[in-house]
Amino acid sequence: MPDELAEHLDALARDDCYRVDAVLKDGVFETTQRVFFVGANGAEQGPYVRKYLDGDAGLGLAYERIMKAQRSGRRFLHVPLIVDCYRAGERRAVVMEYVRGETLADVVYRCDPSVELACDVFPKLCEAVSELHDGFDPPIIHRDLKPSNIMLTSSSLTVIDFGISRTFNDGADEDTRRFGTRAYAPPEQFGYGQTDVRSDVYALGMLLYFCLTEKTPDAKARKNGFHDARVPESTRAVIVRATAFDPADRYGSVVELERAFRTAVGCSGTVDAFPGAAAPVPMRALSREAATGDPQTGSAEKRRVPRTALGRMLSRIPFALGVVWDVLLVAFFALLCAVAAIQTIDPAQGSAQYAAAPLGLRALSYGSLVLLVVGPVLYLVSDRRPLGRFVPRLLSISVERDMAVCFVVFLAGLAVFMVTGQFFPPVDVSLATG
Repeated sequence: MPDELAEHLDALARDDCYRVDAVLKDGVFETTQRVFFVGANGAEQGPYVRKYLDGDAGLGLAYERIMKAQRSGRRFLHVPLIVDCYRAGERRAVVMEYVRGETLADVVYRCDPSVELACDVFPKLCEAVSELHDGFDPPIIHRDLKPSNIMLTSSSLTVIDFGISRTFNDGADEDTRRFGTRAYAPPEQFGYGQTDVRSDVYALGMLLYFCLTEKTPDAKARKNGFHDARVPESTRAVIVRATAFDPADRYGSVVELERAFRTAVGCSGTVDAFPGAAAPVPMRALSREAATGDPQTGSAEKRRVPRTALGRMLSRIPFALGVVWDVLLVAFFALLCAVAAIQTIDPAQGSAQYAAAPLGLRALSYGSLVLLVVGPVLYLVSDRRPLGRFVPRLLSISVERDMAVCFVVFLAGLAVFMVTGQFFPPVDVSLATG
């Protein structure tokens, strides 16, 4: 943001300088908008993000510290640029850059959860959180690290949403407010004590589990010790320690957690304290140029990468709608199976040739038609995310392999259906029609 524009903003009623393009979030404590700055000549700059935060609840104070550091010349690799902070009545208003890219949830879905993905993403995520802990004195505790608050591109990772972030207070016994997403927030954030850097270590441990499984770390996962076929034992031990109930049992810093993770999975690269002397970890799993060189088409090596506008649109479908769609497909398939069973046991009067065929032959014909011809088609148009919750192996199979197998099964079923039809006894048409 140019200095002259910042000075211009200071001289005007700030709210009137922005055109609201969309409301991204509207809650009790926070309203988030996508806005454009409108100059005196009508020209627009942006987009930016403007947040209105409940000042009485103590929200948004971290933005002011970040803005002050940025205006003093500090450069942060993983924190959005804060354009302005000001009071709007009883609310605190924050204007910042609009961070483009995919959320961590989108990336894990697109690339599939794996150790390789975690090895690409997690060190960057630790580096980003270290900017807040080691880059400020006292440290800034994010307190709301979750997949939707991590934005990624093929070359960058940015942590967003500092609404409930706070400064560590060495003299406090507990936080004054209880906020955060329960699946990723530590126990002390809900009244068990004061949050510190180890609270973000807890959230990072949960995010590591998400990168490896694409599953929200619920109470069942924690009680089960994060056992999962996709989580190596050495990495599971790292997650268990990072998410210990007692902060004293966790890693003492994000740097320590990152070092333990690298050791567990054998990631290359060295670990150093902030700001870090090691070369950036290449985010291979996120690189859309890796296979095609085209950032819009995606990597051919990864599963479920949308290659068309329609594909990208479908990848944004909410998980709940995917569940509903799969239920409808299952119901339709069950209906076809029921019809085929009825026709096999008691063929309709109009199907004289089928009625004259042996029961076994009718079962083979109808079975191949429903199971081997219709089944693969329905599977291809299904949403794999809900199915993957029950059969995790499905999430590791590429779309190309799915299509190839289903096409072979489809052709085999069609061939069986046509061949069995040749063995049906001929029926006099005049007798069949009465």
